[in-house]
Amino acid sequence: MRDRDRTTKPSAQCAGDARPSGYASPSIIARRDRILDETRRMIGEVGVTNLSMDNVAKRANVAKRTLYNAFQSKEYLVASAISKYMEDYERRIHYSTEDATLDWMIERLVIVARRNLEIRNYTRALMNVYHSADVAPEIRKAIHDIAAHSHGPWIRRLAGKRQLQPWIDADDLIAMLVRYRYATASAWAEGEIPDEKMVVEVVRSVLTVMAGATRGAARREIVDTLNSLDRHPLLDGHVAAISAGK
Repeated sequence: MRDRDRTTKPSAQCAGDARPSGYASPSIIARRDRILDETRRMIGEVGVTNLSMDNVAKRANVAKRTLYNAFQSKEYLVASAISKYMEDYERRIHYSTEDATLDWMIERLVIVARRNLEIRNYTRALMNVYHSADVAPEIRKAIHDIAAHSHGPWIRRLAGKRQLQPWIDADDLIAMLVRYRYATASAWAEGEIPDEKMVVEVVRSVLTVMAGATRGAARREIVDTLNSLDRHPLLDGHVAAISAGK
């Protein structure tokens, strides 16, 4: 599965023609943001399958025709809402680690896992849609790009330094980790992983996969981190809480 665009910023990939082009007045931008924010809230409340353009128009206080003129279809509306949410969320994050490093990846995983703990319904809705056999391609790609955009830079940096195993293709590995991370998120959303174990489970599982996919200094760093995960400062006592049975 080779797709060099999978780690580009989500909005550039999934929003398509729904993104405004040229000049847009502040009122038009505000209306668009209101529509996307309401759509995101409704995804968490009723899921994607039960979401309708009629109800979105009512909640956002716009005409249904306006909704279709701006977004063309429910699929592009949902994809755009997912992307906007991630863009807004990314802008609020301030990382303390160097880009595309192991600690940077751990920090991202911890931040995202903690956020998911606060938005279980929204996460469950997205995971149900992503794993649905009949999901629209635009929506699946929007959801896929969220995780791919997250771990892609680290994997590409490792590939550039020739620290991936010779049988590993960077694009395949990025896509594989998306599927793996989302399987973990689904298990948590359905109650198979307790809340107090979620953050550590995400970090440990991703690093375990990466330990098998890397070589040389990168693999040694990952293995050392796994062996001392209970003392990693970015986990803020999550492992200790699990060991204590909290």
